[in-house]
Amino acid sequence: MTSEQFSGPQDAFFTVFHDLPRQGPGSDAVTLAMIDRLRPLLPADPYCVDMGCGNGRSSLLLAEHLAARVAAVDTHQPFLDELADTARRRGLAERLDIRCRDMLDARLKRRTLDLVWSEGAAYVVGLEAALEHWRLLLKPGGYLVVSDCMWLHPSPPPAVRRFWEAAYPDMRTVAESLAVAERLGYAFLHAETLPECGWWQDYYLPLERRLETLGPMAERDPALAGVMAGVRDEIAMYRAHADVYGYVFMVLRWPGASG
Repeated sequence: MTSEQFSGPQDAFFTVFHDLPRQGPGSDAVTLAMIDRLRPLLPADPYCVDMGCGNGRSSLLLAEHLAARVAAVDTHQPFLDELADTARRRGLAERLDIRCRDMLDARLKRRTLDLVWSEGAAYVVGLEAALEHWRLLLKPGGYLVVSDCMWLHPSPPPAVRRFWEAAYPDMRTVAESLAVAERLGYAFLHAETLPECGWWQDYYLPLERRLETLGPMAERDPALAGVMAGVRDEIAMYRAHADVYGYVFMVLRWPGASG
């Protein structure tokens, strides 16, 4: 989730999401499985971008396990500072090009990337807009891996639909999302749903502990209290309806001609 889904200033949002293992649902195991799937298809020294990288958990895995050069793009400098510190400690700093930029204005050259990667961030600009823009960055034969929140059930309960219509109006089913990608010229290779543990282990459980810690501060800060209430509503919704929606990874190939 991002600050655009909650009322109040962004500093309240980032107060909640500061110093967490992740800024959204995800799993190192699933990320590494996607990397293993792509490794034989990519050059030995691939050039990648991680769009909406947050604190760079996936950026570091790409750099380490693909021996990739990674442009790590996010708009929140403190997350990028955390990434830079972690990369230095792990000896990966030289493989990272950290950019405090918008995902649609990352200042990357067209047709230079072997891989565009984005976990849980495309909805900020909309999946279709993201896929349309990012295809311009890929070399012919390049790959895109994106995870997005999607409907897993064709008829979600009204309360769940109302919640997500407010949080993510463009949310689609898996089939609808794949149709968007194919209409834009991508070839579909693989889709995989993030397991429920990917929502809880490194995201919702640490987030719940963070909310408990921030409780006294929220009593004096209405904006922070509002953000925290929105987060609690989201966690409660997933706890009750995890079978209705989820994050789905799509692995796509861009076969288009250069230009």
